[in-house]
This record gives sequence, C-alpha cells and structure tokens, in this order.
Amino acid sequence: MNKVQQRKSLNNKISSLESKKTLRQSKSSKIDNFKNLLNAIIDSIAGIHWWKDINGIYQGCNSAMVEALGLSSRNDIIGKTDYELPWASQANILIKHDKEVMSTGITQKGKEEIIETKQGDVRTFIVAKAALRDNNNNIIGTVGNSIDVTELKQTQKALKLAKEAAEAASQAKTEFLENMRHDIRTPVSGIVGCAQIIQSQANNPDKVSEYAGDLVRSSEALLDFLNKVLEGLKVATGEMPLLKKKFDLRKNVQDIIDLNKSLAAKKNLQLSVDYDEKIPSYLIGDPVRLQRIVLELMTNALNFTQQGRVHIAVKLKKQEAQQVVVEVSVTDTGVGIPKDKQEAIFARFTRLTPSCQGIYKGLGLGLSIVKQFVDDLGGEIYVKSQLKHGTTFTCLVPFQEPLLMDSSGVEDIPFEFTTKTYQKISDKGFTHGIEANAALSTDQRKVLLVEDDQLAAKIAESILSSLNCVIDIAVDANTALQRLQKQDYHLILMDIGLPDMDGISLTHRIRLQQWQCRDTTPIIGLTAHIDVENRQRCLDAGMNAVILKPLRKETALELLTTFVPDVCINQASSTDMRSISGPVFDVDAMKVLLKNEGLIKDCINLMIESLARDLVKLPDLHQSSDWKSIREMAHKLRSGSAYCGAKRLGQACQQIVDYLRENDSGERADVLYEQLTEEMIAAKAVYKDYVGL
Repeated sequence: MNKVQQRKSLNNKISSLESKKTLRQSKSSKIDNFKNLLNAIIDSIAGIHWWKDINGIYQGCNSAMVEALGLSSRNDIIGKTDYELPWASQANILIKHDKEVMSTGITQKGKEEIIETKQGDVRTFIVAKAALRDNNNNIIGTVGNSIDVTELKQTQKALKLAKEAAEAASQAKTEFLENMRHDIRTPVSGIVGCAQIIQSQANNPDKVSEYAGDLVRSSEALLDFLNKVLEGLKVATGEMPLLKKKFDLRKNVQDIIDLNKSLAAKKNLQLSVDYDEKIPSYLIGDPVRLQRIVLELMTNALNFTQQGRVHIAVKLKKQEAQQVVVEVSVTDTGVGIPKDKQEAIFARFTRLTPSCQGIYKGLGLGLSIVKQFVDDLGGEIYVKSQLKHGTTFTCLVPFQEPLLMDSSGVEDIPFEFTTKTYQKISDKGFTHGIEANAALSTDQRKVLLVEDDQLAAKIAESILSSLNCVIDIAVDANTALQRLQKQDYHLILMDIGLPDMDGISLTHRIRLQQWQCRDTTPIIGLTAHIDVENRQRCLDAGMNAVILKPLRKETALELLTTFVPDVCINQASSTDMRSISGPVFDVDAMKVLLKNEGLIKDCINLMIESLARDLVKLPDLHQSSDWKSIREMAHKLRSGSAYCGAKRLGQACQQIVDYLRENDSGERADVLYEQLTEEMIAAKAVYKDYVGL
C-alpha cells in the first residue's frame, strides 16, 4: 500500500473514531439530560424517594431526602449503605425490611422507621418499600418512599397529654363538687337536726319554738337549693348512667299523678290524664329519666297555674319492628311563656322571673334537666305557649318493645331520695322487708348507729332516744362489727361514708355474717347524696332502704314502725320456742352471696369439715354442761351457715344463742341442743350429697 492509500486509510479511521466519539458524547449528553429530567421529576413528587441495589447500596434519591436528613447533596448518600450513614444504629432493622421485600417480592406499606439525622435529630417516617426489577423481571434491589410524620407524632403526643390533663381536670372538678356536696351539706344537716331538737324541747318560751321553726324551714330550703344545683351539675357532666330496663309506663305516669293530687287539690286545679290503650303494657328504656321528665313538667305546670286545669296525655305515636315512639304532653292553663323566651327556658339557671321578685320558686334547672334527659333518650321536646293562656310541652320518646309482655324483670322506681320516702325491699336476695301493721311497742328498741360525724350522731341519738330506743354508736366499721359480735340489734342505721370501710362494704360484710331468712337485722343507709346507681349498690349489698340526711323524727318513727313493729321479733322466748322453717340447704341463696360455683364448693367442703369436728365435740360439751362453749360454737356456726345457705341450721344456731345469752341451762336448753344437733347432721348430709362425697 502506497503512502497515499495509507494516509487515506488513516483519515478514514480518524473520521470513524471522531464519529464514534461524537456519538458517545451525544449519548452521554442524552443520558445526563435524562438523569436530570428523572431527578427533576422525582424532586417534584411529594415525599422522600430512594432506591438501592441488591446489596443495599443507595443508587439514587431525591433532594427531599437530602434535605430531611440534614445532608449536603445526593453524593452524601449514593454509593453508601445504611451502615455508613448517620442512622447506622437503625441499619439492621432497615436492611431487614429490605431483605423481606426482596425475598417475597411483596410491597410493604405503612411501616414506621426511626431515622437519626446528621445533626442528631431523631425523625419518624411512614415507609412504603417495593422490589426493584430489571427488564427480565429479576429483582435487583429495592425502591421506596416515605413521609416524615415527626411533627404529627409530636402533635398526637401533645394531644394525648392534653386529653389526660383535661380528664384529670374533669376528675378534679368532680371531686371538688363531691367535696363541696359533703362539706356544705354536713353542717347544714346539723343545723336542721339541732333546730328540730330545740323545737321539740322548747317547753315554755314560744319565741324559741317559733324561731326554731324558721331555722328548720330556712335550712331545708338551703338543702333543697344545694340538691338541685348539684343535680343540675351532675346531669350536665353526664354522670348519670343511661338505663335500659323493662318497666310499666302506665304505672309510672299514674304514680306521678298520685304524687301531685294533693298540690292540685290545694290550688283547686283540675288534674286529668288521657292514656292511650294502644301503648304496649311494658316498654324497655330508662324509666328513671322518663319519670323525671314527666314529673318536672307536671310540677312546673302546677306551679305556674293558678286556676283551671293541668292535663297529661300519653299517646302511641309510632310502632314498628319492636320500636315504639310515645308522645307525652303536659298542658296547663297557666301564665304562659313569651314567644321570644321559649328557646331560652331550656338553658341551665334560666328563669323568666327574677328570684328577687318572689313570684315563683325555682332555680331554672328543671327544664334544662328535662331537655338533657330527652336528648339522652334520643327524643325530642317542643313547647307551644300563649302568654296568659297556658302552655303545652310535648315530648317524643323512643322505646323498645319487650319480647315477653309480662312483668318479669320489672322493678319499681322511687321518685325522690328524701328523708320522707324510702324503698322497702321484700324478698330480694338476702334482704327482707318487714310489714308494718303493728303499732309501736312500749318496749325499748336496740339500735346500732354507725356514724363517724359527731354532730350527726348526737342528733340521731337524741331523736331515737325520744322514741324509746337504746342507741349504741360506732364511729367506724371495725367498731360496728365488734358490737355486732357481742349484741343483737333491732335496727342498724348505717352512714355510707365511713373512714375505714364504706357503708356499702360494711353492709355486705354484716349480711354475710348475720344472714338468716327472717332474722336479718334491718339496715337503713344514711347519706347526704344518692343517685340511682349508688342506691342500687346499697340495696344489692343488703340494705333495706336508703334515706337522705339529716335524720328527722318523723322519718325515724316511720322507720321503726315499718322495720321494727315488734320489739321481740328477734328475741328467743324462754317459754316458747319458735318453729324452724325453710330448706336445709338453699343453694340459690348461696349463689346470691358467692356467685361462683368453685367458691361455693370450696365453702361447702370447709363447712363439712367444721360440722364433722363440732359434731364430735358437742356430746362431750353437753355431757359436762359446758353451755358457754356450746353457745360460742353455735355463734361461730351461725356465720358459716349464712355463707352456705343453711337456713334451718342458721335458725337453730340463732335460737340456742339467744336462749343461752339469758340462761345458763335448763330443759329448754336441752331441747335446743337436740334441735341444733339434728340440723347439723342434716346439713352435713345434704352438703356431702351436693359435692358428691
């Protein structure tokens, strides 16, 4: 090849190389442009984005990631693993998540990852990760995006703290109200009681009696004021539980009518009722709230009506698929309500006439309570009124219709918890009311007063003493239990708030120790405040009734007449032995007390062992006329029989204990001993059969 040809060939090669170089430069420029475009696209997407190869080495990320983690550029991340970055301490968990994604090919969403920035700040991210694949669908790494939720987490934490603080403040408010209720009512109760004593014992000076009467009336007015204010606050804070019980609506309405008859007659008002016969006999709902709604509307109508009538109408508005809507309307011919005031009357503490005018009594709480109760029941209330012509309040209240249209599960709901009304309970668990058909006996009644407040105790003692009672005072639960071990009482008056053990717990303890079918000592709860839930707790624990403080003479007389009609009812006679009745073993009564089959069997097994030991000892004690030991044995056995449903054995123990308390021996003691032995043997046999021995 000559030089010309060689030069030509060389030029061609150079030209070819230059062309390839130009092509490469063009491709490189396009790649750079594509990378820049890709980065621009990724940077424009909200959130943090990155991708790694199969070894966990970062291949790319967006500027949001660089900024969020306090770095300078992408180069601070690309080409490195998590172990080489500021969040190395969290690298293991991050790489674990990467491997899970690459091994399963399943995208992970919603995981929280904690990352430490270059500046040492700890950030929280919600992360989504997916497998990164090539053109052949092979997994070559991971790709992910995340959202910085650090501020959100901080806000949530702050909200939680604020919520806890608000709840603590609410609890503090509730406790403050409870303390105020006690701290105000207790001295006022003392004032009322002292004034009554002054009034009853003022022999000569008429003025003393007159002023004492004024003091009583003023104090009662103050108590009534406090009751209504505190009840209004309690309703406003939603502290009254919503009930769902089966009840007789017709009876509840009639009870309210009966309660208001005397006031209507006193004002010469016609009081009438129209009850729709299509309303089901029984409904399921909150009878307490409904009763209070109707009672408040009825009381308001009578209060603001000087002549004419008050009419209540109860109609069936809707009935379908066990759902019942009842319309209750109360109409009066009273003073009426101005149209521009008809919305305001439902606000708390709102009165249309200032109290200083003295025209109508009230605190402006009644209708606010009605509105709250109607809302609680999911109902509606309307008012239609014309000034000087009268008013009609109409309530629409939904209820459920029970499957069984009978009285099963229906309980009476008392209106008010005042010193003049209380609920007598009959045949409920181990609590038994005593019918009050007998007049007060001239014999003295033994009363145990459990009260830690010295003034309240002094007042109650004075009142009860004037009613021919012998009073023992216990200032705490332990003292009360000690007295009950040594002495039987005809009546126990129990303060609910005691320092060492509350009155409800103490009552339950006494019932477990003393329970006998007809010999249970009546227990009356005394409290400065009561609601439906706590009242039910008192009755469930074994109280026969719950009354509001202060104890008044007429109430004490009513209690004695009702619950202690015969002073000898719990005393064994030395000339006449009462017959024993009831089953040897009342398993239902035992279940009321213990409510657990395993515990029942454990108690019965212990009772079997105790009876076996005592039956071995008894003959020797009887042979040696050791009646003191026999009495002590029967006294202890009486408590065990209470736990274990042994009614007949409990009565036999009670009779011999009562007799030996006043007598050392005698023919009657031998008869009672034989009776006790027979009942012990019978109880042991029945117990063994029950547990399968």
